Amino acid sequence: MTTWLGLDAGHEDPATADAVALALHESLLYDATVVCVHVVDQHHALSFRLDAAPSENTLSTLIERGYGVAVHNGDLRRLAGPEELHRGALRAALAHRDRREGRALRFPGQRVLRGRYGVSDILAFSEIDEVLPHGVKSVDARGDLQPSFRDGRLVLTCAQPG
Repeated sequence: MTTWLGLDAGHEDPATADAVALALHESLLYDATVVCVHVVDQHHALSFRLDAAPSENTLSTLIERGYGVAVHNGDLRRLAGPEELHRGALRAALAHRDRREGRALRFPGQRVLRGRYGVSDILAFSEIDEVLPHGVKSVDARGDLQPSFRDGRLVLTCAQPG
């Protein structure tokens, strides 16, 4: 059952939030299919989409590291860790679940996107739903695309040619 895990440690710097999210994905939450960073109450929280609920050991480790933790998988909701961080963790988990907000650092299909790709290939081979601005023909992916959730869609916004 799909589970959304929200974590909040009050990161004020987006680069720090990105680095922490990626480090957690590479170690403790390696089975997450999507990793996002969200702006929550003027700081940054993290979210992870998992195919199954995280283990009790994983949750204990996150709580010991000081994270506010929110686990959501349909009807089941669990909040843990410092109470002042519950709200941010839950907001991140729900924003990810509803695909309404969040910048995706990792998502299905991202690893194959290295080099220049046509927009049709990006849409066909990754979880990206839309590329903006409309009319862009190709994107230099370099494996570091960071689309954002908007209105239920994962949207990649490209820089306008100068």
